Amino acid sequence: MKEKILNFIKNYYVIALAVVSLILPDVLLRGLVGTSVFSGAYVETVSWIFTTLWILLVVFGCMFLLKKHIGRVVFLLFAGAAMVLSICQYVYFGIFNQFFWLKSIALAGEGAHYFGYAVKHLDTKLVLCVVLWVVSLIFTAVKWKRFPLPGKRWKLLGLIPIVALLGMHIYMQPELHNDRMDTWDSWNKPRVVYKRFNDVNKGFETTGFYQFTFYDMFKTLFGGNNVDENGFERVNEYFERKGAPVPNDYTAMLEGKNVIAVMMESMDTWLIDKKYTPTLHHMMENGIHFSNYNAPFFGTGFTLSSEFAFNTGFFVPLSSGSASGFSTNYFPYSLAHLFDEKGYTARSFHFNNPEFYNRGIMHKNYGYERYHSFTEFGLTHGEAQLDSNAILNDAVYQKMTEKQPFFNFVITYSAHLPYNKINTKLAEAMGKYPHLLDEDVPSELNHAQILAADTDEFFRILLERLEQDGLLENTVIVGFTDHYAYGVSDKELLNSCKGEELSYRVPAFVYTPGMKPLEIDKPMMTIDLLPTLVNLFGLSTDGRYIGNDILDPGNPGFAYFENWSWLDENMYFKPSEEEPVTDDMVYVQKQNQRVKESMEITDIVVLGDYYKNR
Repeated sequence: MKEKILNFIKNYYVIALAVVSLILPDVLLRGLVGTSVFSGAYVETVSWIFTTLWILLVVFGCMFLLKKHIGRVVFLLFAGAAMVLSICQYVYFGIFNQFFWLKSIALAGEGAHYFGYAVKHLDTKLVLCVVLWVVSLIFTAVKWKRFPLPGKRWKLLGLIPIVALLGMHIYMQPELHNDRMDTWDSWNKPRVVYKRFNDVNKGFETTGFYQFTFYDMFKTLFGGNNVDENGFERVNEYFERKGAPVPNDYTAMLEGKNVIAVMMESMDTWLIDKKYTPTLHHMMENGIHFSNYNAPFFGTGFTLSSEFAFNTGFFVPLSSGSASGFSTNYFPYSLAHLFDEKGYTARSFHFNNPEFYNRGIMHKNYGYERYHSFTEFGLTHGEAQLDSNAILNDAVYQKMTEKQPFFNFVITYSAHLPYNKINTKLAEAMGKYPHLLDEDVPSELNHAQILAADTDEFFRILLERLEQDGLLENTVIVGFTDHYAYGVSDKELLNSCKGEELSYRVPAFVYTPGMKPLEIDKPMMTIDLLPTLVNLFGLSTDGRYIGNDILDPGNPGFAYFENWSWLDENMYFKPSEEEPVTDDMVYVQKQNQRVKESMEITDIVVLGDYYKNR
C-alpha cells in the first residue's frame, strides 16, 4: 500500500505543482477583500467553486488533451499572464483600495509614468507569493508530463468543468432564487452583485480571480451597451418627470463674464490654509464656497473621470473602464458647447500632451476649440508640470485671454503624486518655496503642502495678471478638485488629516472680485457643478442632467458614490451588513432607489449615446 501511494505521488505530483502555480494568483488577491459578512461562507464557497473549475479546465486541457510540448507552453503562458495580472491588481488595490476592470488596461501607458510610486506597494506578502509561484512554476515546467487517456471518449471529461462553469453561471442568476434587485440591501446579495457585475470589489469576492477575469473579458468584448428605444424612452420620461430648472435669485448673476474653470489636481481640504494656499483660502472665503462638495470615484483614471463629469454633467458608468471610451459620443449640452452658443471662445489647457488620456479628441468632442498642452508654448515637459511656470509663460496667458468672452478649462498638475520621494517637480517646488519646508511635519504631508503651494501660486499670478490687464473685474474663477489626495501612501496619516469628514469631500468655489461671500454647505457632487454654472451664467437650460443646481433653494442637496453610499441633508448612508433601523427603512429604501435610477439613467445616456441616437 505504501509503495502504491509513493508511486502515485511520483507519477502525479506534477499536477499538484501545476495547481499551486494557478491557485497562487487567486490566493494573493483574496487577502485584500473578504473582511465583511458579504464574503461569508456562501460567497467563499461560490468563488472557490469557480476557481476550482477554471483550474481543472486548464490543467486537464494542458496535461491530458494537448501534446506535451504544446501543453507545457500553453500552461506557462496562461500561468504567467495570470500572475502578472494578479500583481497589477494587487498594486492597484494598494493605491486605490479597489481592483480594476480589464477595460482600464488601455490606460496602462499613462500609469507607467508613476511606476516608482507603485513600486512602494510591493510588500512582503506579494514578494513571498511571487517567489513561491516562480519556484512552483519552474518545477512544473521541468517535471512536465502528459498523461495519455485510455481512449478518445475520455477526452469528453474536459466538458465537465465547462458544463459546470456554465451551470454555476446559470445558478448565479438572481431570478432563479427570487432575489429582488431593488431592495435596500440588493447591493449585498451575491447573485445580484454577479448579475449587475458593476461593483468591482464585490464582483471579485463573488467569483474569484479567474471567473472575475473571464467574465469581465466576456462583457468587455461582447457585452455591448444593451440600450434600445425602450431605454431612450425611459430617459425621456425621467427628464420629463424631473422637469426644467426653475429660475432663482442666482440665475444669470454672472452672465457675460469671462470664465476660467480650474480643476485642481489632488487639492484636498486639509491643504487649504493661510500659510500654504493663501490665495485659494482668500477666494473661498470671498466667493461662493461649496463646503460640502464631494468628488466620487466613477470609472478608471480618477482625474479623467472628474473632468468628464464636470464637462458633460454625467458620471462615467460604473461598468466602464475609462471616459476616453466615449470620445465619439455626442454631448450637445456639455459646458463648452453651451458657452460656445453664447459666443465664448472655449479652450482647454494642461501640461500633458493631447494623446494622454486621448484628451486632444475628448476635449474637441466636449466643444472646446482646441486642447492645448503647455509644452506647445516653449515649456519643457518638466517645467510644464509646475503650475506657476505655466501661468508665468506669456504665450500661455495670451492664448487664454486673447479673445473675449472666453471660457478656459485648465487642469493643474503641481499637487499630483508622488509625495514620498524627491522628484524633479518636487525638487523645483522645494527650491521655490524653501520657507515652507517643515521638519516637524511628516515628509509626505509637507511635500504635498509644498506642491499645493505651487498650485496656489498659479492662482495668485493669474489674478495679478488679469488685474494688470483690466480683465479681473469681468472674469470668474471656478475652482474644484478632481479627487482627494490619495497619493499620500500612509493612509492612516491621510485619514488623520481628513478627520471626521468623508474622504470624497474636496474644495470647490466660484470667485469674482466684489461678490458677496456665500457658503453653501448642502451636499453636492461633481455632476452638480454643470447645472449650477448653467444657472449662474444664464446658459441654455434645454439640457437635462442627473445633477442639480445647488443654488436652487428647493434643492436640499444630495450626493452618491460608486460604492452605492449616499449623503443628503439628513444622513450619510453606507451599505453595510447592519440593517437600517425600522424607522429609517422606508427613507433609506427611497434614497437607494434614487441612486439606482441615477446610475441606470447614466448608463443609458452615456453607453447608449443618448443625444446622438434618441
